[in-house]
Amino acid sequence: MTRVTRRFKLAAAATVAVAAIGGGVIGTMPVLGNHDVVPVATTLDASSMYNDAQKKFAAGDVAGGLAALKQVVSMAPADAEAIALQAIWSDQLGDSSGVQGALSKLSMMNPQLATIARNIISGVEAAAKIVPDTTPKTVAGRPTIVILGYGLNGNGKMAPELVNRVRAGKAQAEVSTTAPIVVTGGAPKSGVTEASAMQKWLVDNGVDASRITTEDKSGSTVANAQNTAAILQRTGVRDIILITSPNHIRRAAADFAATGLRVVGTLTTSTELSRYAATLPKERQTGIRVEATRTAKIPVSRQPGALPQNLPDAGPGLIPEIGGKLLELLGTGSSK
Repeated sequence: MTRVTRRFKLAAAATVAVAAIGGGVIGTMPVLGNHDVVPVATTLDASSMYNDAQKKFAAGDVAGGLAALKQVVSMAPADAEAIALQAIWSDQLGDSSGVQGALSKLSMMNPQLATIARNIISGVEAAAKIVPDTTPKTVAGRPTIVILGYGLNGNGKMAPELVNRVRAGKAQAEVSTTAPIVVTGGAPKSGVTEASAMQKWLVDNGVDASRITTEDKSGSTVANAQNTAAILQRTGVRDIILITSPNHIRRAAADFAATGLRVVGTLTTSTELSRYAATLPKERQTGIRVEATRTAKIPVSRQPGALPQNLPDAGPGLIPEIGGKLLELLGTGSSK
């Protein structure tokens, strides 16, 4: 009977250990003398709290979202995605100690996700400082020019603002004469994608077709950034000069930075230029921060009860080790 009881206790301890890693927390597990362990449990779902945090961030309630994440991490200390969001959103509140504390933990648990969080933080900061202008830039190194699409008319013809964007891209291409060009945008109308329409305009206006790569699958700025990054990563390119409209440049720059690309230059159309002459203050950065986390593929939500996707490698000895410590707490000194 003693061996059966011990096996049950070990199984119970392992259950608690797994729950602590994955986000389900067992409320109490009292020991009744030397007989049985009777679990009396309340399961707190870290996934639901994670979803609540993400909804609060999207609504602009940064403090509320961070409070919800604090509960997530108390339930699931190894939840790397929650810790990444703690770093990203602590920066929104100017909490440098919160940022560094979260990044320090994350760097040990998941270095790749820590890099992504840093890219988002620095990318949002840099994007907020962009003041749109129409002057082509001389940029050192080997950057790629990236021209962002804009919705076509129903007949597949380019809208005036898209013409403005490709015209700005051509002006930059005439300064950066060896730079490759990526035109990005799907959303076909009458069988024509934004990218193919941009490519045709550029070639018709004297740009060598061999310089142009089309990305014609994306239907949003998030997808523009993700798909363009995938193309450029295959060629080892990180630096880009981003071309779009004044009302779009900051959001786009933050999204592209979230993929790991470096926005080393920007150029915009002249549309409503004066409206964006001031840099973006901290209190107005929540929207581009939310979208940057989406671009980085940090989950917007989770299924209730689901385990996080970025748990550290437990290794073969973690559960027995934690289970052994819990057995000590459960009062099982006997090895019989």
